[in-house]
Amino acid sequence: MGLVAVAVTAALGLLVDTNEKLTAASATAIKAAGAGTVMRYGPLPGMSAAGDLDLTELTLSAKAGLVVCVIQHPRLPEYNVLSAATGLGDAQHLVAWAKTISFVCPDIQLSLGLDMEGVKNAGPDSFAHALAWVKFVRSAGYRALVYCGYDPGLTSAQCDQLAMAGADVRFWCDAGPYEDRPAPSIGYAWKQHLPSKLAGVDVDRNDVLQDGVVWGLGWVDDVPADPDDPAIEPSPDTLPTGAPA
Repeated sequence: MGLVAVAVTAALGLLVDTNEKLTAASATAIKAAGAGTVMRYGPLPGMSAAGDLDLTELTLSAKAGLVVCVIQHPRLPEYNVLSAATGLGDAQHLVAWAKTISFVCPDIQLSLGLDMEGVKNAGPDSFAHALAWVKFVRSAGYRALVYCGYDPGLTSAQCDQLAMAGADVRFWCDAGPYEDRPAPSIGYAWKQHLPSKLAGVDVDRNDVLQDGVVWGLGWVDDVPADPDDPAIEPSPDTLPTGAPA
C-alpha cells in the first residue's frame, strides 16, 4: 500500500491559514487540534519563495491528513498599486510556481487564491487586476478563490462580477469589521476570524461555509478508485517527484 495525490475539498469545519512553514510535527498537531484544511502561501514575481509552501511541506502536511490549499502573497501596502498587467503577471507567476511544486491534479481542478488587501488604488484598475488574475488562473486549469481583507479594492458588486466570470470563483472575507468588507452575493465560501494560535502555530482560523467548492491537494491510501468518486486518483506519472512510496 502506498499513497497517491488526490484533489480533496475543503470540507465544512475549521480551516487555518498560516505564514509559518509547517513541519511534520506541527502539521500533525494542527490536524489533531481539529483543522481539516491548511492554507499556505505562494510567491509574487520577484519575491523569494523560500518561506512558502514547497513539495516537502506539501507532502508532509498531506500525509498528516490535512488538505493543502494555496494563496498568493499580496504586495506590501506601500507598493500595492494594481492594474490588469499586475493581475496577469502575478497569476502567471503563481501558476508556474504551483506546477514546480506539483500542486496539480489532472482530474479535479485545484483552487488558487488571490489576496486582495491593502490596495492603494481601489477602483477600476484594482478590479482589472482581480479580473485578469481570475481569468488566467481559470484558463490554466485551476479554480479561483478571492480573499477580501482590509482595503481590498473591490466592492460587493465587483465581487459578483468576478463570480460571473466563472462558476468556480469563490470568496473569502477576513475578520472585519465585516461591514467594511465586500459582501458577495455569489460564492461566499469562507469566513476568517482574528489571529490566534493552534497547536503552537500562529494561524488565522476560518469557517468553511460551503462544502465541495474549494479544492486542495491531499493523500489517500492507494486503493482502487471508485469510478463514481469525483476525486479520481491520478496516474503514477502525475504524482509529485519525491512522493512517498
